[in-house]
Amino acid sequence: MKHEGDHGGQLWGIVLAGGEGNRIRQFVWEQYGLRCPKQYVAFTGKRSMLQHTLDRVEKLVPPERIRIVVDPRQSTEVRRQLVGRPRNTIIFQPLNRETGPGILLPLIHIIKKDPNARIAVFPSDHFILEEDRFMGYVAMGEKVLQHSRDQVVLLGVRAEGPETEYGWIEPGTPIGGGFGPEVRSVNRFLEKPDCESALQFYRRQYLWNTFVVIARSGTLIEMAQRYLSDIWNRFERMMAAIGTDRESRVIEKEYSRMKGASFSREVLERSTAAISVIEVKNVFWSDWGSGSRVLRTLEQIGKLPSHLHERTRRGGNCALLPGGSSVAI
Repeated sequence: MKHEGDHGGQLWGIVLAGGEGNRIRQFVWEQYGLRCPKQYVAFTGKRSMLQHTLDRVEKLVPPERIRIVVDPRQSTEVRRQLVGRPRNTIIFQPLNRETGPGILLPLIHIIKKDPNARIAVFPSDHFILEEDRFMGYVAMGEKVLQHSRDQVVLLGVRAEGPETEYGWIEPGTPIGGGFGPEVRSVNRFLEKPDCESALQFYRRQYLWNTFVVIARSGTLIEMAQRYLSDIWNRFERMMAAIGTDRESRVIEKEYSRMKGASFSREVLERSTAAISVIEVKNVFWSDWGSGSRVLRTLEQIGKLPSHLHERTRRGGNCALLPGGSSVAI
């Protein structure tokens, strides 16, 4: 196998597409007449969010080194939208156990092929306008790994307001190594704050967490062993079964007995000393977790279709009031 980089291994991509999109499901049905999760919906043009994500990732990672995690209940849409993908690159996750297992399942498939792989993780339900520039920041994250090989690198974006439905990152000092002020240490993570806290984070210029993660496979395994030990023990049994006639049976058995785990809350929040954040600049980014956010984005970029109805814009914004207080709208 060909190896690249100072420490061996190649860059692989993981695309998380196994979510159910419950918060936005009613909006998708009312406005688009579809009953599938949002990553399979073409909100702009003819390509779905998942197809946009894959096109974006392929600017840096070849298709044969991308693993896509999907829900078997969406197999019809998966086969329709992902026709022609390289063999064994679509991974059906038996049950949604949140982002921890969602990352570990493709990871064990990857390290069976490339034990020294470098990994970039991408959600499939984010809107990104300047895709080339965004992927340039992912490439910068890979360069950080060559300088600090045990780091986990996250991409963060400058907040546009006191958003309560996003995760926030408090950046620390620049890490050095010639990367400039955009690459900094992480002081702490702050998940989905209340309005007053979100207002403070916004004023202190904290960053929104895009949940794009770049790390060595070995680093991710070490974190799983430390913070998700019970879950990792199950994945070790699954990894031993990959490529055998027991593979499907073992994976389904272990998933049926597995608890859920958020990678952000249970791993990243407990590992801040090992994490760097790159501030992504001059890129329009939005996590489409609500219908109101979809409408706002489409309106901002001038692509709001006439058939979409304006809705009350609730569920994520806090209005700034005179005197420094805030109120949810």
